[in-house]
Amino acid sequence: MEGQTPPDSMQGEARPPPAYVSKVLEDDNLLTEIIVRVGFPTSLVRAACVCRRWLSHASDRAFLRRFRELHPPRLLGFYLAQGYPYDAARFFPMLPQPPELAAVIRRTNFSKKEGGTMVGCSNGSVLTRRMNFSVLSLTNSVLAYELVFAVHSPLCYDYDRGMAILPGLQFTMPCLYNWAQLFSKEEGDGSSYFYVTVEDTMEPKVNVYMLQTGDDAWQKHLTLGSDRLLHPQSSPKGVLVDSKIYFATNNAIVVLDLTSSILSAIQLPHGVGFDLGTTMLSRVDDGSGVYLIHIKELQLHIWLHNGDNWLLVDTICLSETCAGLLEDEPTADIRINHVGDYNGFVFLEMGRSAHYLDVRRRTLCKVYEMTTEEKYLGDIYPLMMTWAPFFPTVRPARNAT
Repeated sequence: MEGQTPPDSMQGEARPPPAYVSKVLEDDNLLTEIIVRVGFPTSLVRAACVCRRWLSHASDRAFLRRFRELHPPRLLGFYLAQGYPYDAARFFPMLPQPPELAAVIRRTNFSKKEGGTMVGCSNGSVLTRRMNFSVLSLTNSVLAYELVFAVHSPLCYDYDRGMAILPGLQFTMPCLYNWAQLFSKEEGDGSSYFYVTVEDTMEPKVNVYMLQTGDDAWQKHLTLGSDRLLHPQSSPKGVLVDSKIYFATNNAIVVLDLTSSILSAIQLPHGVGFDLGTTMLSRVDDGSGVYLIHIKELQLHIWLHNGDNWLLVDTICLSETCAGLLEDEPTADIRINHVGDYNGFVFLEMGRSAHYLDVRRRTLCKVYEMTTEEKYLGDIYPLMMTWAPFFPTVRPARNAT
């Protein structure tokens, strides 16, 4: 009770006796229950540095699956790429952010020494591209250009792992491509990259170039021709789900299976079209399908294709959910700028501002207002917290034989 003097055994003691602490920490079940609640991957890595036993628990695959379910990857902020070159893209943190992530946020404004155009963000990494032009033959005036992609890891503590330059991918000119995109996929300790192009010719073809960790050159993975490739849309962008690439044409979604090398098509839901800025695709977390997000007249519809049919899984009425915020915004022409993975969030353009819509919480907030000098908003690239964490490497003991 208040005012009473604590027993002598408790005076001047701010924590339980060490015996009680040891009893808890020596119990593996209790220890994992404590570690799984640290909340952030950065805190998980610090916990893993305590000792080898803690590292063993923190890096266990079953434990990591549970940790990710309790603490989904966090949106740190977004890069805004405007004009050319895009290497001047600026980072805007999503606020508020917890103090534990302050050091992580400070590393987002990385230095792009190699320059280039920003082409995407994936799992804490930023992808940029630059072009090098050359003359292959002076006699025949054969021109060529080389695409050089760089993978920046601004969230990585290790400076040597902060940027990786991929081998160049060379093309001869003219290149009649009307759609091209770089995809990345993490597999175990390495990554695979796929550069997909669709030729704008009398007989449209899709070409897939592949680069895996450790390769010193790109390989042509496959070339397929199909009338399904007519009029691919430059926006919205395609998505890679498991081993399938989904991208849009005027009246359907084309599915490219990288394993079977088969092209197929998915018809759009009734009443949905791929008008510029109204529709985008998003990955499903378990790799079983794809989301389609469509906006029309302040109604945001979220469709799921999982199997053979479309299922309308959610509808958000912006005029009802966010009426107070929309009072002073021009809502006649709302566009989708970017959709987060797993149907978690959407970035919307409204007039001269960008808004962030949290799909699960049904909240909308303004995140950027254009200046009077800016003529258009540009492209938004969200930066997510890296998953899975990079754990410390255990060095063998000096006296080990």
